Amino acid sequence: MDHQPLTPEQIEHFVQHGWLKIPNAIDKKYLELWMSNLWTRLGWDKDAKSTWTDEYVKMPRHREVPVEELSPKAWQAACELVGGEDKIDPIRERYHGDQMICNFGTEHWTKNDFTPQQATGWHHDNDWYRQFLDSSGNAITVIHCFTDIPPRGGGTYLCEDGLANICQTLLDHPEGFEPPLDLYSHIPNCKKFVTVEAKAGDVFLLHGLLPHTNSKNHLRYARVIANPHINMVEPFNLNRVDGAYTPCEKVILRALGRESIPEYRPIRERQAYFPRTATFKRARIDAELERMIAAAAAEGLGRDSVDSIYLKGEEAIREHERRAGYDLAHGPGGIAHTIDDTERVTAE
Repeated sequence: MDHQPLTPEQIEHFVQHGWLKIPNAIDKKYLELWMSNLWTRLGWDKDAKSTWTDEYVKMPRHREVPVEELSPKAWQAACELVGGEDKIDPIRERYHGDQMICNFGTEHWTKNDFTPQQATGWHHDNDWYRQFLDSSGNAITVIHCFTDIPPRGGGTYLCEDGLANICQTLLDHPEGFEPPLDLYSHIPNCKKFVTVEAKAGDVFLLHGLLPHTNSKNHLRYARVIANPHINMVEPFNLNRVDGAYTPCEKVILRALGRESIPEYRPIRERQAYFPRTATFKRARIDAELERMIAAAAAEGLGRDSVDSIYLKGEEAIREHERRAGYDLAHGPGGIAHTIDDTERVTAE
């Protein structure tokens, strides 16, 4: 696919708003393939909502491919936003996959309204490293939209004017913060909220510090996204002599009303940890595998027909775990055992 560079208008939108929508970006092969066994993995009946026992479900990953294979347009856009492909970590989250986040709504929310000011769970994605102002472990939060997301359909809330306070707090605390982070009490007083609306195949690229959370699904359908990240090798440079800042760096500088921040220096070492919210998602793996194997058997197919990292041998599992940071030690914040343990920092 020929690469079409981002337009100046697209780059300016990202700098001004902290996010960018890339339409029709997911390869249709993966869009269809990875959705094809969603209901098997869940163990629910697509046509019987009485079987939909949870409002939100965060699933583990069974399949993954290099980001540029899954979504070439979004990958190229992300590379531009961080300053080039060579700035991106060659291992950490270089593959994106089918770790779906599903918002099914409830009957209650088909009859009741909900606003961003009522929402809890505001966060920016970081459950795996010590957070500093210039941290680029999560340079870009990616929202892969695997279903249409119409108005009132459970699209992620974004808080554009919530980013400045987060940046200021991080600037004021060069010692950094450990996940789980608690930097979002100001957001109910913010004014600039956006709700993600999309067609299946669209991708949203959010600056890693842009606060967001789940909205309510008032339409009682399966809203399905995946939510990986773009990780960089080096921290953001907020004091470039030539002033040639990347779009991601410009977002931080704009939020702080600065042209550079020469005085900023983290005063503790950088640390990366096992992702603290991975445990409850991975706890679903065995049950999902059983359902996938049973579904294959019902069609006269063997276990080897089931496409899952966890059936490809120890080396494949080790490589997957290395890309996901599952080979790292746990951080001081411990681990989250259920989705309820993490609502304020991880719900989408």
